Amino acid sequence: MSMLEGIAATLTDMGFVQLALLFAAVGAYAIAINGSFGSGLRSGATSAAFVAGIGFSTLAPSFMGGVVFLAIAVLSIALFAGSTWLVASMLGLGGERGPVLAVEEVRAPARAPALQAVRGFAAGLLRSL
Repeated sequence: MSMLEGIAATLTDMGFVQLALLFAAVGAYAIAINGSFGSGLRSGATSAAFVAGIGFSTLAPSFMGGVVFLAIAVLSIALFAGSTWLVASMLGLGGERGPVLAVEEVRAPARAPALQAVRGFAAGLLRSL
């Protein structure tokens, strides 16, 4: 049996819970390696990926098959992230640093008479209760 046939056999033997744990592990790993999120979220995603990976490997029909399948999934995500980083750095997409233009937020002036009328209505309503 080749490696691809073994992976296909592992996938056909899996149930919904195992596939959900695999999806959770891979999704949490993708969040954990994402640099645009904060460190707290990334740390939590790392823990979630670890727990989901252990649960997936434990519930897999073959423990070693589950570990190998999970390792292949994580390795493929890491290779994809690394290759996109390499292409972006070769194209010079990550090197744009410079002054950021500050955009002022324009707010419409508040209408004081209308606001006072609403406050007066609310105060009268509260007094009547």
